[in-house]
Amino acid sequence: MEKTRLVIHMHDTEERSRLFQILSAWMELYCAPMELVTEPSLPIQPPVILFWDLDSGTLPPRFPPDSSHALFVCAADHQAAIHSYPFHPNGFLQKPICMDQVEAALKRCIPLWWNALERLEILSGRVRTQVPFCNVTQIEGTRKGCLVHSSLQTFSVREPLYSLESRLPPRIFVRCQRSFVVNLFHIQKLSRQSAFLSDGTEIPLGRCQKDAVWEAYQQFRLLREGQLQL
Repeated sequence: MEKTRLVIHMHDTEERSRLFQILSAWMELYCAPMELVTEPSLPIQPPVILFWDLDSGTLPPRFPPDSSHALFVCAADHQAAIHSYPFHPNGFLQKPICMDQVEAALKRCIPLWWNALERLEILSGRVRTQVPFCNVTQIEGTRKGCLVHSSLQTFSVREPLYSLESRLPPRIFVRCQRSFVVNLFHIQKLSRQSAFLSDGTEIPLGRCQKDAVWEAYQQFRLLREGQLQL
């Protein structure tokens, strides 16, 4: 199956650079490496997720009526979106574009990038499973191995925590105490004593890990806001 590309068609160099940075950060956050194109050749062929600047004075291409593409139109004035209706866009992004807009847009076309997600391969019982890194909330060390907690279920594995940790993306995961590695993406709140996860779990921070967790979390927030240069 041909890989989906992220394509930016935007003449404003500042806005193009901003969107490029945000999409690059999004790929890091979701561990979804894809080809990111800023000077596309015309005509643009699917499978593609296309961000088209209506302020450029040109209208987006017409794609076949199937699920092999997603079109998001961008403009400074939201009224400009009216002119794109005949092209059936998947959404509208008002400039200046921010990470929240991009995240909401890409959630509308999950099937186009789901297969691009990098995954943690684990052996739970006799079943070998691949869990998308972005779905792993935390990994808990136990006497017999680990519990890999995901947003859907928990897997019991024999592999030790240090071994699993070595296979995790370092920008997204951090050791917060001796027995826990957490996904920064799923931290809802961080205090000097604990990390509070989106599923309601509270994990105390180890005394020796506090500074490292806070530094990693601050870097993550910059990445999350599209402000960290990659």
